Amino acid sequence: MMTRPFNPAIGFALFVLTLNTVYASQIWHLGVPFQRAGEPGPSFLPILLCACLFVVMGRILFAESRTVAPAADRKRSGTIAFLPLTGPVLVLALTALFIFAFERIGYLASAAGYTFLIALFFNHEQDGGWLRPILHSALTSGAITLFGWLFFAQLFDLYLPVWGG
Repeated sequence: MMTRPFNPAIGFALFVLTLNTVYASQIWHLGVPFQRAGEPGPSFLPILLCACLFVVMGRILFAESRTVAPAADRKRSGTIAFLPLTGPVLVLALTALFIFAFERIGYLASAAGYTFLIALFFNHEQDGGWLRPILHSALTSGAITLFGWLFFAQLFDLYLPVWGG
């Protein structure tokens, strides 16, 4: 019987699925997804996000489990060392930093910084240079930060902390 080498994508997907399952088990304490007037309740967005994450991680598990190429034949990054490990660790670290910074420096700075750094990581890995990735990351960060503010503050009238919490 031939054993398959460890696939980091499957390991990471299982880890995220475990965290998502724990998070999803707590959503029901938030109340109903829709209030009487038909407006989204406090559990609406977490339910939507968890459902999307379950679907995406399921797709990753399905696709990766069907992969027959050995790990040595997989495409490696020419710009970022140990990409299968570096990527998930960096995303988790930046997400933890975003959560820490959100209440302390506010939505605008924390969301803009978070999305800029995430986009920069992926744009640099894809492009290999620095100028284009920085420009694309700045545009991406601005668009996502503005969309997030419009979505939460304007559409749902939710409070987003400003500079200094």
